[in-house]
Amino acid sequence: MNGFGGLLRAEWVKLRSVNRWVIALFGAAVLTIGISLLGATASDTDANAKPNFVVGPHNDPVADGFSYVHQPVTGDVTLTLKVGSLSPQEEPSRRSGPNGDMEKLDDPSPWNAASAGIMLKDGATSGASYAAVFVNSEHGVRLQSDFRTDIAGKAAQAPQWLRLTRTGNVVSAYQSADGSTWEKIGEVTPVHLPATAEIGFYVSSSPTLYVSRGAGGSSVGAHLTRSTATFDDIALTGATPGQWQTDAVKQPGAEEIRIKEGAPQITGFSESGGTYTVIGAGRIGPQDPGDDPVEASLLGVIAGIMALIAVGVLYATSEYRRGMIRTTFAAEPRRGRVLAAKTLVLGGTAFVLSLVGVVAGYLIARPALRKSGFAPPAFPDESITDPVVIRVLLLSAAFMALLAVFAMAVGILLRHSAGAITLTIVLVILPIIVGSILPGTLPRLLMYTTLAGGMATQRAKPPTLTLAEPWALIGPWAGIGVVAAYTAVALGLAWWSLRRRDV
Repeated sequence: MNGFGGLLRAEWVKLRSVNRWVIALFGAAVLTIGISLLGATASDTDANAKPNFVVGPHNDPVADGFSYVHQPVTGDVTLTLKVGSLSPQEEPSRRSGPNGDMEKLDDPSPWNAASAGIMLKDGATSGASYAAVFVNSEHGVRLQSDFRTDIAGKAAQAPQWLRLTRTGNVVSAYQSADGSTWEKIGEVTPVHLPATAEIGFYVSSSPTLYVSRGAGGSSVGAHLTRSTATFDDIALTGATPGQWQTDAVKQPGAEEIRIKEGAPQITGFSESGGTYTVIGAGRIGPQDPGDDPVEASLLGVIAGIMALIAVGVLYATSEYRRGMIRTTFAAEPRRGRVLAAKTLVLGGTAFVLSLVGVVAGYLIARPALRKSGFAPPAFPDESITDPVVIRVLLLSAAFMALLAVFAMAVGILLRHSAGAITLTIVLVILPIIVGSILPGTLPRLLMYTTLAGGMATQRAKPPTLTLAEPWALIGPWAGIGVVAAYTAVALGLAWWSLRRRDV
């Protein structure tokens, strides 16, 4: 064999010398491309035609709704105040929906929950550039800007003194527990703050999301909430104090939801003895749709996997069926080395061809999806050179290659082609079917413990409960980790079997 290199060459010759295996390997790439394109042409969305979002200063979809007490200021300015109290509206853990009970969706993002603080903004219009320092009911004091930048201050709650200072284009934020000793939180540079901007204090209160999953679908509903905050010790320096104005910066559709639900007025403002009481509703932050165009452009991965599973099993079982395994072990008695060579040859070949398939599938399917509505501003116009897209393509190809190796290991264990192919396909497909039917978060456990979790490698967006596909509940690294663990265990059992069993 001339060492391990010769063993690798021998296994490569075996793989490429069987025409139907070569056809199946290339067929996996072709299926990945073809089914991806077919799925893209059959998909459509009206997310841009009927937006429930506004476009932020970075030209992406954002939520921007709150109660704002403000006045215009020009040039450098500082506003200091005390957030005396912040009372968020309590929401039940479950609500009734059109298809049964819906569970409250707890979102740990610092862009959610109730907030009260100071904001400097390019006018009082939804989606305009801004900087804000505030107390959040769940995440303490934060400095945020332009729906993207988030800087954490101390994990303190009201009462809390806050200060926002503008110097040129830079906005700095401070916090204090007593109004005397101040700590700097950080500084930001909003995309567009004109010389004359609006400064003031505000209250927001994120809608509570309720979700119902199962029976092959998902349903999401938003329930408006109101929060109340008090402000005092207000001091505006660097500008001539003027009359405070009150506005409700509204998210598209918020008023229609309020009327439909029969909810009371969601904003309010009053002043007594220098203390201002403000009632606010709405959310300030990024608002990406849950649908993932990158994932949608790789629908053909599941078809490519089926072809690779067949090749992986036959690559192992055919030697037993034809008796060639005896010749292999006679030439190389160390069976672990044979298994290692098979793994490297099959895994490497499957990865390269799978990578060709997913890259070509993405390049062909993504433009079709753009024509079908998966385009800005609702969806990002990502490029194949973006780090997140590169990660998706590499992990998806690795997922496909690992399944081919796993199938080979199953073939060595069972030594029966039809049984090994069927078992491997069932181990991938059955959890997907069951996970689509199970309610709530039960599918998450299934994705963390089965090969189906590898489907999460196709997602460019973070995990979410709002989609029907169960693998959307976990992250891509967790998904590939599960598949790698299964493959490692299968290879370990195959190695044990080769050493313990006669040919």
